[in-house]
Parts: sequence; C-alpha cells; structure tokens
Amino acid sequence: MKSTFLCLAFLLWATLSKSQTPNCEPVKSIEVTGSAELEIEPDEIRLIIGIEEYWKEEFNKKADFKDYKTKVPINQIEDSLVKDLAGIGIKKEDIIVREVGNYWRFKGKEFLFSKQLELVLHDFKKVNEILKTINSKGIDYMRIGELKNKNITEYRKQVKIEAIKAAKEKADYLLAAIGEQLGGVISIEELDRGNNFVNPQFAISNTVMSASDNSGVDNVRKIKLRYEVKAKFGIK
Repeated sequence: MKSTFLCLAFLLWATLSKSQTPNCEPVKSIEVTGSAELEIEPDEIRLIIGIEEYWKEEFNKKADFKDYKTKVPINQIEDSLVKDLAGIGIKKEDIIVREVGNYWRFKGKEFLFSKQLELVLHDFKKVNEILKTINSKGIDYMRIGELKNKNITEYRKQVKIEAIKAAKEKADYLLAAIGEQLGGVISIEELDRGNNFVNPQFAISNTVMSASDNSGVDNVRKIKLRYEVKAKFGIK
C-alpha cells in the first residue's frame, strides 16, 4: 500500500514538473512564394470548326428573310470543307465530328442544322493555310481547342523545380538584407491558382476569316506553363 502511494506521488510530481517546464522558444523562420513560367512549342493542335446550314439569299443584301428559299444543307457544307482541307494536306481521318444539332429558324422556315468538327493538326502553318483556303460561307466559327506536347509532364517538373529555386533565392536575399542566414527548409506547398496550365483563347468568326491580318493565331502558338510554390525556411 505504501509502495503504491509513493508511486502515485512520484507520477504526480513528474506531471507537475513537466507542466511547469518553460516552453521552447519558437523556431525563427521565413515564408516566401516563388514562381516560374515556361513557353513550349505544341506538337499537336486541336482546331475546332463550327459549320451550319444557311440560306443562299442571306448573302443578297437586298433580300428580306421572307425571300429565303434556298437552303444549303449541312452535308454539302461539310463535303465542301473536307474537300478544301484535303487540298492542303489534311486527311479525312484527322477530322472528328464532335457535335450535331439544330438551331433557330426564321418564322415559317425549316430548322437549320449545325455541326462541330475537330481537326488534329501538327503544325501551326496549317491553321494559317485553312484561314486562307476554305470558303467562309457555312463556317460559323473557328477556335483553338487545345494545344498538346508529348513531353508536357517533364516540362511541368522543370517549371516546378524553377519555382522552388526562385523561392529559395528570394528567402536568401531577403535575409541577407537584414544580416541573417538561411537555414533548412521547413515546408513546401504548391499553390493552385488555376493558372498552372494556360490554354489558348483564340477564336475567329466567319466575318473576318478572309482578312489578311490574322495575328490572333500568332498569339497562341505556344503552351504556357506557370507554377507557384510557398516555401518556409528556418533562419540560422
């Protein structure tokens, strides 16, 4: 009984002694963000082309919608487009049908049908050739759907490495400015700001397809990668 009492007394003393021990001083640290960007050439371009039926009379400026009688069917528009594309070396197997539907009609007229086609290209020169070659009638819009590169995973790694290097460099020169030295890394966190992969935002309507200046295409020739990291380092 006495032994048990002494044991309990010792445990109580140990607990009280531990609770009275002063807390360790907080570790001095610095937290910074680092970012890096890279532009890479795509080796696959997905070009989206929207086609739709139209009335031949639409192109007669003096015609009223009541005079619209001659509808150009979607199959005819598609066949003409495929033929034009074949003329600049784009094969039929590189054309994928994505959507088929119908849309508004003039009162008393038939529904007009539309299609969305996706072209798989491997050279941006083809985009410019398409703009100069195809008949704009029946083309509703064109846009770059996606740019790809088969080595994109390795490029992402490269940008992330550069981002953490940038964070370390920033922490180093900030501490040097106040006479402190950088210690070891405490934590690293990737920041998801929704901009780590930038897809192109190129679109062109049939009203400007015949224009000689299509500089919008030149602005989306590359895939842009951007990453940010937050890093915490100790201070010596």
